[in-house]
Amino acid sequence: MGGTVFIPSFKIEQAQMIMYLLWQLREEGKIPDVLYIIDLPMGVSTFDIFFENRKWHKLSLEDYIAINNINKMFTMITDYKETIDAIYNKASKVVVAASVMVTGGRILSYLERYISLAETTVILEVYQAEVNWGRKLLQGAKEVKIYGKYYPVEAKILEIEGLSAHADQKGLLNWLSALAINLKKYS
Repeated sequence: MGGTVFIPSFKIEQAQMIMYLLWQLREEGKIPDVLYIIDLPMGVSTFDIFFENRKWHKLSLEDYIAINNINKMFTMITDYKETIDAIYNKASKVVVAASVMVTGGRILSYLERYISLAETTVILEVYQAEVNWGRKLLQGAKEVKIYGKYYPVEAKILEIEGLSAHADQKGLLNWLSALAINLKKYS
């Protein structure tokens, strides 16, 4: 089994941003030409709607074609049987799958098989709440509970900061303070 990278995700636009960044890195020759999988059924449905309704968005034809080319880099999974096939595919791959907090979703099915392998990398790309497995992994958890069974964590756990749309308590308070000041100005 080759090395595999997992990027837990959920939000549609977040997945599209990750796809764009991976495409850009591959175009620049900075990451290998391996299997790239998007296993977000709701996200795949959104892509279908987007491409079937070109008149409803403002992209130029050039941008529309570029996005379509990015999509061609990825295997889009919607059916759980395809997820199982991807899990047992021994080829090196990069998988973007739900759930972003590593608390449910298809990412758990992948991690059940891969979290104990040293050649696995999990990249967490959003703020992880205190009580979820994503945070515990970032804090160095030695084992993770998946579907009622504990698995040793041998995978590398990485975090990409700056992609999260979530704010921590301080960030929210700063935002609310600025909002309150602006509201006072216009009262």
